[in-house]
Amino acid sequence: MISVLFVCLGNICRSPLAEALFMQHVNKQLLNDKFKADSAGTASYHLGELADIRTRNTALRISNLKLTHKARQFNSQDFLLFDYIVAMDKTNFQNIMKLRPDNAKAEVLLMRHFDSMIQNEDTIPDPYYGTDIDFEEVHYMLLDCTQTFLKKLNAKNKN
Repeated sequence: MISVLFVCLGNICRSPLAEALFMQHVNKQLLNDKFKADSAGTASYHLGELADIRTRNTALRISNLKLTHKARQFNSQDFLLFDYIVAMDKTNFQNIMKLRPDNAKAEVLLMRHFDSMIQNEDTIPDPYYGTDIDFEEVHYMLLDCTQTFLKKLNAKNKN
């Protein structure tokens, strides 16, 4: 089974949504026996909290997803538990890499590198201080990126 961890700053906006959207794609393609996912944040601001209400409302309205994940903090053990760690931006990527142990098995990637519409972007913007429109834009970005990411994983694992 391929395991994926999505990581943002506080684990209440981008990464829990990416996790849920990725698993929705997995479920629709009947690949539940091949993939599992989780999410975490590089900071400890929101430990144990549900996703931001704006993220939850947008996920329910656009993708009919009910987010129930409770925020947790990324740690070095995640490198040993997951095959892929997917960061939402370069700062998260750098903070993740600071914790990388010598025996890490996980490959660390940037989520936006799987955007099918825009090339050479590194950042899924953090909507936390934004408006409802910012949350919608991030939702559509992650909807696309998670779908493309799953396609690439499927293609890679068929070879």
